Amino acid sequence: MRLRSAVGCFCVLLLLVLPGCAPSGIPEGPAPVPVDGTVTLDGQPLAGASLMFGQSAFGETDANGHYELAAAGGKKGCPPGEYKVVIEKWVMPDGSPYKSGEMSPMDAGAKQELPAKYTDPEKTELKATVPAEGGTFPFELKSN
Repeated sequence: MRLRSAVGCFCVLLLLVLPGCAPSGIPEGPAPVPVDGTVTLDGQPLAGASLMFGQSAFGETDANGHYELAAAGGKKGCPPGEYKVVIEKWVMPDGSPYKSGEMSPMDAGAKQELPAKYTDPEKTELKATVPAEGGTFPFELKSN
């Protein structure tokens, strides 16, 4: 009987945390709002970098360092709120960009190009407060 109760509680919790799968009447949280910006490194556009606003939204920079965020479930934007921002750029030993695939960057032999003050969720100095109407957030990184 105890096992059945534990399994039942687990199923209810699972329904509450899966995006888009909450039972009707239970709010899923704020809707994503448009968020974009640019990332530069030492004054130059940083192409091929990945951005994470907490665990809520993700993006990747283009050749001009421009990004647009997408929230969990593929919805364009980011929910309003305060975020620690992590920016990573993985490169292969020959300097070519790491292409995500079946292997993690470390298993593929890639190395992190940016300092830990941008890449480590515990050490990042980058923050963003996304207002209800969304916004543009430029990040000017330094290599040292």
